[in-house]
Amino acid sequence: MTALAWGVKDSLLRYVRGMPDGRVELTGVTEQDGLFLFPATDAGPGRFTGSITLLGHHGMMRVVIADPQITPTSEGATLSIADPDDPGLRLVFARIARFDGRRATGTVLTDDGADLFFGPYSDGTALDDPRIVD
Repeated sequence: MTALAWGVKDSLLRYVRGMPDGRVELTGVTEQDGLFLFPATDAGPGRFTGSITLLGHHGMMRVVIADPQITPTSEGATLSIADPDDPGLRLVFARIARFDGRRATGTVLTDDGADLFFGPYSDGTALDDPRIVD
């Protein structure tokens, strides 16, 4: 099975899981060795399915990262997700400095991605690098 293996941001997940009411809910995604495995879809290369939802702060925090897609660009690649406000649209969540078709390096949050967190992160915040695995 081809999948996107991605930890998102280790410090963020430790923070969420450390809250008294913090939860990470998985839908169609498995977790293995600290990485979330989003299965590939048959909709084309670089497209994956499933979601993780980060919950906490007595309902004040709810961040959904769903259906990631890696799209090569002339500068590297982008990682988009289903737009949480309109699942029919895509939100460019991260920029990737280098992508060789399997491994990404230099993954950082975009301004639109940072907006999902309401303040603690900004454009350019380092994220965990994703990779495509078989």
